[in-house]
Amino acid sequence: MATNNEIEFKQLLSKDVYDKFKYTFFEDKEPFIQINYYIDTPNFTLRDHKSALRIRVKNDTYEMTLKVPADVGLMEYNHMVKHIPKTGDVIFNNSLPEDIREIVESYGINDNELTILGALRTARLETNYKNELLVLDRSDYFDKVDYELEFEVTDYNNGLKKFHSLLEEFNLEHTVPNNKVQRFFDYKNQIDK
Repeated sequence: MATNNEIEFKQLLSKDVYDKFKYTFFEDKEPFIQINYYIDTPNFTLRDHKSALRIRVKNDTYEMTLKVPADVGLMEYNHMVKHIPKTGDVIFNNSLPEDIREIVESYGINDNELTILGALRTARLETNYKNELLVLDRSDYFDKVDYELEFEVTDYNNGLKKFHSLLEEFNLEHTVPNNKVQRFFDYKNQIDK
């Protein structure tokens, strides 16, 4: 098990601006593919607690991550798991890693309530930018595609200055987007109506 205090800044991009970032910073890079299988209750109890649970498939590995609010950023609880995810699967509380199970149950989530609600496929590019991690994502979910810039940092204030400076180079004003899981569930709600 690993925990991580995640501090990152994000910006949604148009396809044209995505291509400009790709050409400027990632021209010689090949994307890697990761698929996030998002898990929640039918009533979105985790989302309502500003938390998110997923199983990420990357390079034939399966990592379960629970993200919960922290004083700064998010606290992540990460565990390698053997569960091969499939949309519609029920995740039983007793199959969760202990620390994740304790948090889930503290939210009042009973056994048999957690379900894999769908998958989001991301083609991700990564590079070092000013000693921080710059990430460019193209994500596909249902019939939608979106483009996102992420900047993962170790210090909030210094990272924010670097991120704003980067956006200024591309004449972008920082607009904080919903995170991927929120966008995924918002779109799922739209198409389920």
